[in-house]
Amino acid sequence: MTHNWLMLALVAVVLLGVANVLLKLVAIKADELKFGLDSVSSVLPVVAVAALLLAAFVVWQLKPPTELLVLASGWVVASALAVGLIFLALQKGSASVVTALLALSAVVVAVLSFFLLGEKLTSRQLLGIGLAMAAAVAFAA
Repeated sequence: MTHNWLMLALVAVVLLGVANVLLKLVAIKADELKFGLDSVSSVLPVVAVAALLLAAFVVWQLKPPTELLVLASGWVVASALAVGLIFLALQKGSASVVTALLALSAVVVAVLSFFLLGEKLTSRQLLGIGLAMAAAVAFAA
């Protein structure tokens, strides 16, 4: 099969959707139990510890070269911070709207890939970026 990556991406999208619904349920339960995870200042330390533990595990397992270590650590920290902020957004907002806005990450990746990695954007992709942004605005309104 020549498009295995496409199937993997589609499954990942479904899993991210399930993960966001589960994260919303966690946010609701944390709020009910008065865990105090209701602001950036309360979530970031938890996220930072999780990111450091994950980064330490990656380094311990892989013992990667320095550049790989920096890139992997950046990915871990950015991902952990994103999850923490998604948690707060889901706790305070609508799961469907938050998730629709998260879909704009594809736009961010396309633009960053263009500028940082030199990837080309086709006219169809530019149209898709515009439509995605319009859809997110309409969804969030």
